[in-house]
This record gives sequence, structure tokens and C-alpha cells, in this order.
Amino acid sequence: MEREDLYDVLGLEPGASPEQVERAYRFSLEMYDQDALATYSLLQPVELAAERARIQEAHDVLADPEQRRAYDEAHGFAPPESSTVPFPPHGGSGTEEVELPEVLTGADLQRIRESRGVDLRRIASITKIGTRFLEYIEEDRFALLPAPVYLRGFLQEYARAIGLEPKAVVKAYMRRMPSKP
Repeated sequence: MEREDLYDVLGLEPGASPEQVERAYRFSLEMYDQDALATYSLLQPVELAAERARIQEAHDVLADPEQRRAYDEAHGFAPPESSTVPFPPHGGSGTEEVELPEVLTGADLQRIRESRGVDLRRIASITKIGTRFLEYIEEDRFALLPAPVYLRGFLQEYARAIGLEPKAVVKAYMRRMPSKP
């Protein structure tokens, strides 16, 4: 099995900003805490300690500019200065006024995302939403989508990531959700 690079350990892209490194580090430590519900019954204490050690190592290298530069050069990554924002800016502010259709499809979202040069892996690493759920949204695979309360949150994060107004995206996409009998 191929060993993950330090960015993968924290779920980051190589161009992640120092703030993103810190945020991912804290999130990862919480995820692998000995009392965390997400891993409580899945991992043994020894496995938790090993994972936390990998997270600490990734943080120690990526949080120190000199160590990070050396690591990036050794592994062929672009320098961190090449991208200090998680997504390309569009129009200056975080969200852009775009005329959304009254009913928004996953294909519409995919087309907007691709036109802005943002890939799903990048959205997943920043938002911590699984790539498969992002794919299900874009493919309109309603049977595989999470409960509506979670889906709304996923849609809001997706919208922010591609520079759209979150509430408008949720409203337009949720209109297509099949109603439960």
C-alpha cells in the first residue's frame, strides 16, 4: 500500500494556506480523539495513537515554512505561496450573483463548478464532505443522498466553494427532491 503524503494525512491540497493547515490539524485531532464517537468502536487505542502521531508529524512539517518548503521540493509539490485561497476568486467577494434557474440540477452545479476550474477533490478536502456525496449531488442520485437536513448543509458548503449564494442553491436544488410518501 502506498503511503499517504502529509497533505493527504490532513485532507489538504498542497497549496493550502497556513490557516487551512491549522484548521485541518485541529479537525483531524478531534476526529481521532480517544473519546470521539466517529472512531470509538473502529480503532484500537494503539491505532488511534499511531494516527494521531501521523497527524502531528504532518502538522509539524506543514506548519513550519522551512520544513514545508523542503518537503514540497522533495515531493514535487508547488510552493505553498502559489495558492493561498482555497478556491479561485470570482468577482471579489465570496459569493457571486449568478442567475440560477428556479430548479437546479446536479448537472447545472457541475457545469458551474467546472467553468470556475474547481474540482471535486478540492471541494472535498476543504469542506470535509466525501467526494462520493459530491458526485451523488452532481449526478442527481437521490436514493444515495443523505437525509435532507445533511444534504442542505452539503449543498451550502458546495455553493460557497464555487462562489454561489448558498441559500439560493439549496432552495433551487431541493425543489427536485422526491417527496417521501
